[in-house]
Amino acid sequence: MVTVILDGREMGDQQVAHQYMKRALNLSAHYGENLDALWDELSTLHHPLSIRFTNVDDMLMSLGEYGKKLLELFKEIPMYNKAVAVHFDDEI
Repeated sequence: MVTVILDGREMGDQQVAHQYMKRALNLSAHYGENLDALWDELSTLHHPLSIRFTNVDDMLMSLGEYGKKLLELFKEIPMYNKAVAVHFDDEI
């Protein structure tokens, strides 16, 4: 199983966050850089992937409401795709 660390400090705004996640998670070239596209990518993965999310508070400070939606996506995705596991280093 591949483990990817997502650092919330690297997500200064929406565009930067999506570009960072695209690289870190090795998302497809046609990734649309929005929440729907991220859901589509993660919900259809066939290979096991473990995501460790660090510095969530920094991400929430930078992204505000969008960060809360992003966080909810990462909390929910393992319920829809058992190949994806998500762990949070911060207390959320």
